[in-house]
Amino acid sequence: MANNVILPGTGEPIATDDIGTAPNNAHYQRYKLTDGLEDSTVPARVKATNADATDAGIVVRPTPQDTWSVSFTRVSASALNSPEMTQRRLGTGMGVSQSAGNLVVTTGTTANSEFLARSTVTFNGALIERHQTILSQRIANNNFAVLLADRIAEGASCTINSATSITVTVTAHGFTAANVGQSMNIGAINGANGVPGRYAIASIPSVDTITFTVAGWPASGSCTVDLFGWNYVRWLYSGTTATAAAIDAQRYGWNSGDTTATINTTASPGHMAQTAIDGRNIYFSDTLVASSTTPSVVVRGHRYVSIPDDEIELFVYLWAFNGSTAPASTTTWTVGFVAVEDVVNTPVYFAGARPQGFAAPLPVVFPAAQAVTVSSGTITLSANTPTLAAGTNLAADFGVQYRASATGAGTLTNVNCPATPAAQQLKGTAGRLIGIVITNTSASDRWLKLFNATSASVTPGTTSALSEVGIKAGQAIRFTFEGGAAFSTAITIMITGGQGLTNNTAVTLGDVTGFAIFA
Repeated sequence: MANNVILPGTGEPIATDDIGTAPNNAHYQRYKLTDGLEDSTVPARVKATNADATDAGIVVRPTPQDTWSVSFTRVSASALNSPEMTQRRLGTGMGVSQSAGNLVVTTGTTANSEFLARSTVTFNGALIERHQTILSQRIANNNFAVLLADRIAEGASCTINSATSITVTVTAHGFTAANVGQSMNIGAINGANGVPGRYAIASIPSVDTITFTVAGWPASGSCTVDLFGWNYVRWLYSGTTATAAAIDAQRYGWNSGDTTATINTTASPGHMAQTAIDGRNIYFSDTLVASSTTPSVVVRGHRYVSIPDDEIELFVYLWAFNGSTAPASTTTWTVGFVAVEDVVNTPVYFAGARPQGFAAPLPVVFPAAQAVTVSSGTITLSANTPTLAAGTNLAADFGVQYRASATGAGTLTNVNCPATPAAQQLKGTAGRLIGIVITNTSASDRWLKLFNATSASVTPGTTSALSEVGIKAGQAIRFTFEGGAAFSTAITIMITGGQGLTNNTAVTLGDVTGFAIFA
């Protein structure tokens, strides 16, 4: 029978196994927020705690994959209509609809106008976020962001002190003077022509108010705003380059600063962005949204610092906001899907070394026709068949290089013995003499001479042989050169009746018979 463990601070039990250990798939239950902003549709979320060091053991169980996904399947002519997300702001001149499984946002040309939506559930710890983005154009003063960000306040009253200062009312916000200088996002601005963006805390006038330093706001007035992204991980599409995106992360108001990453084009069919967070590292990757026979997700950037803490609850935000100067024309932002795969971060130790992020790589796949240049030769890996182009460098010189097939084996040829000694060419170019088997059938000794030359270059009686070997009357000789004897020009032989490198003593036709092997 299972025992019950009480979740600290809630009085609510957690189902456990027979020894009282909370199973690790409790990680997948969503948290219900306790900041007064919770959605009634969001179930409570429970997170299992670590085992004590004195525990005899801990039950390890596989957890089912848990992926939150929204693909905007409900057709809607003029609204965001997906239960997985809620719309926070649709500004003047902007439009939103759902069509063919896509969220479609049109920016219009009104300065400072914005569209803001967030997920109805939160995520924390190790996860993988993916989204598809298509932008009809990339022009100045258009900004599009996909964030994993925490929520500080929604619909909060805002007093505009000046063009550079606003004060936001958030009851019992918890910030103090120690937070001055930290930044967060201000959006969903309603009631004034404020400029959406990331702003720093200027002061904490009271336990219920926060003053921010802003830029380009009206001189006075009031409005309501959302505060979010004190902690965030963000993709930002701005500027005119379709193959660029700004990536960054922020922890408790401090960020590293945007890195401009080169990505696949945001033009149709768009790019699929992937953010992998393991608690110690963040990797930003992307690929084109198109069929491919090989894996094509490419890492574009990373963060090792300014990473939100594991326990921070992050919403998915979709944010389109125009600059303080009106865009020249309207842009259509098509979001094909947004998905978050919640994973359990279970560190594994091998011989005391903890793999860090991509230090534990996946198997490598070589696309077709990938070449690696090695000095004077080229290695080409194609269709799992490596080839090495000709070059002067040795590649794995093993010495003996024969193969058990006709390809690469030696060539066999007959040895001639005419009455008048004559040069017999075995190979007309550089090669290797591998072996000879010959028999002297006459009653006198005969001599086999070897020349490193073509037969045309050998004049019997004049040209000196490279070497010679005697064959006793009525005897046979057989020898092999392991690996082959090198001849840099050509391989030529000759049979004579006398000893000496230039000897040309006559013989009888057929005195010597046999064969030679060369390569």
